[in-house]
Amino acid sequence: MRPVIWFLLLFVLAVAITLLARFDAGYVVVVLPPWRLEMSFMLAAVAMLMVFGIGYFGVRMVRLALRLPADVRAWHHRRRSDKAEDELSRAMAAYLAGQMAEARTLADSALQHEHVPLSALLAAHAALAEGDRQGAEAYLSRVRSDVGELAAARQAAEKKLAAEK
Repeated sequence: MRPVIWFLLLFVLAVAITLLARFDAGYVVVVLPPWRLEMSFMLAAVAMLMVFGIGYFGVRMVRLALRLPADVRAWHHRRRSDKAEDELSRAMAAYLAGQMAEARTLADSALQHEHVPLSALLAAHAALAEGDRQGAEAYLSRVRSDVGELAAARQAAEKKLAAEK
């Protein structure tokens, strides 16, 4: 409905300009020595509007072109983050299904894309379940979070490591 209203307003504006142009008795003289240009007032007004429109469009295009590198960087970051999140959720599903090697591989891949402490913690638990103490210690050293649940899970994994010594 909104585009129809804009379209009708555009036609009303065109009719109003046409009716005003019928009563145009003035003219504009532009003098740039040695040239002299005479045109009707309506032609000058329409030309000024067109110059303004082209200038506005040009400025918008330049701003868009200058902002493009930052937009591409943000897109790449979102894409990398989404991929890491997907791999982390698949790693959790594999861990819960008892597929420790797959869980560790996916968690390590998620950790490569984006450093999320939960990925390192999941990879450490999967390494512990596989019996790889050194791998678990390496993953636990990458968990640098004091957030409640993550800290508790890290401490549980460290206790499990200490108990196996």
